[in-house]
Amino acid sequence: MPAESKAHRGWQHLNVSTCGNPTNFHEQLFNLTEVVFGILLAKGPGEAMAMALVAGVNVRLCFSPSVGDLARRVRSPSSISYPRKCCGIAVPLWSLPSSPRPLSIINAVHHQHTSHSVHLPVHSNRRFAAPDTRRVLPIRALLALSVAAALAFLQRKQQRVQLVRSRILMAGKDDDYVASAMMAKREESAATKTRRIDSHLHVWASPKEANEFPYFPGQEPTLPGNVDYLLESMEEAEVDGALIIQPINHKFDHSYVSSVIRTYPGKYVGCCLADPSEGGGGVREMERLIAEEGYRAVRFNPYLWPAGENMTNKVGKAMFSRAGELGAVVGFMCFKGLMLHIDDIEELCLEFPATAVMIDHFGFCKPAQSKDEEEAWRRLLSLARFPQVYVKTSAFFRVSRQSFPYEDTWPLVQQLVDAFGAKRVLWGSDFPFVAAECGYTKACQELPSIMASKLRLSSEDWEWVLGRTALQLFAGAWQESNLVS
Repeated sequence: MPAESKAHRGWQHLNVSTCGNPTNFHEQLFNLTEVVFGILLAKGPGEAMAMALVAGVNVRLCFSPSVGDLARRVRSPSSISYPRKCCGIAVPLWSLPSSPRPLSIINAVHHQHTSHSVHLPVHSNRRFAAPDTRRVLPIRALLALSVAAALAFLQRKQQRVQLVRSRILMAGKDDDYVASAMMAKREESAATKTRRIDSHLHVWASPKEANEFPYFPGQEPTLPGNVDYLLESMEEAEVDGALIIQPINHKFDHSYVSSVIRTYPGKYVGCCLADPSEGGGGVREMERLIAEEGYRAVRFNPYLWPAGENMTNKVGKAMFSRAGELGAVVGFMCFKGLMLHIDDIEELCLEFPATAVMIDHFGFCKPAQSKDEEEAWRRLLSLARFPQVYVKTSAFFRVSRQSFPYEDTWPLVQQLVDAFGAKRVLWGSDFPFVAAECGYTKACQELPSIMASKLRLSSEDWEWVLGRTALQLFAGAWQESNLVS
């Protein structure tokens, strides 16, 4: 065999295809050359493939002494998944017959573009043989580009090594550096994880605290509900923040809830209880709680209105209107049934569209088993026409006719999201009552996980329902530093 032919057999033919216009072909070639030499410096086919993919080119990577031999010997290449905009095939090393010097052939493939090819002959022992007539650019130009690309690749690699060393030196000790890196990783993970905000729970003083924070006569609690119990439950359930609803146990005395909000700023947000009674605090007390105590919401309990009066009376409209002006959200508690109060709610929403509204506990609508229940559910869904109305999927045990996991309520959640959108649906527990039913962790962790596998809600929908809706509705209320702690 002639010397030239023998030398040619030792060449490593690197077929690089670029896409686009011939006018920018040289520029694309320069960019690809660095990728090519990065692949040549790789330790194996796996690293070479990784380099090519990270660089944004799609490759066909095979091992064979020559291009012609490759075409004859490759029989059944295996498929490899690539990004959506790319596609390619890789032939594993073990699927080819062994050869004295396995050589790489890399073909960068670009779909739906005109392809221009350059053949870069690189000898396995770094000696150059006779010129290849298929070369598009002169060998000197290719060599210059190749050397420059190889040097740039090695320089970047050295810079990365130096960067790591400098970080270790700055840390003082390897262990300190690793610890700081792990802490940064945890902070990054906490910053990106779904925030869990409980949009409906209560706290009240323990018996030991009752002297300082007395219960309203006749409303002594039968369940533990102090803040220490709440903190322990939230930590176990991995709930980040909560909206505390003023409990009836303290009625219009907000001192205990206010103390909790002051003690844990940025973790808890308060919802005060509107006082519509004759001679009561009315608008003035509501303004004080919002302006001085930092409450962000007001609860309208229709059963606290004077007998024969509706929530649309003079004081009711005054409080509802003023709450909207102060940026507070009004929550409605329709314990005895939505149909008793839906007309009042609609009238207030129509007259004061700037006031945001929350409907507690599915509007107390149970899964329909009668025409009246069907009508109540239809009226709740019809509130979706008011853009300021939000609904809480809270206190499942109050509306379900089944035990945990309250499967008969799942379709209600789906219908609420379909009607209002996930950005107007909130998750809530009704702590501490839920603790005596199924447990706080089950209500906040297990139940959403079970439902997520059954309902037609995307992961983004669940993010909104479980926390993002509350974070948006009460913008700035929950501080990031407290949510990630």
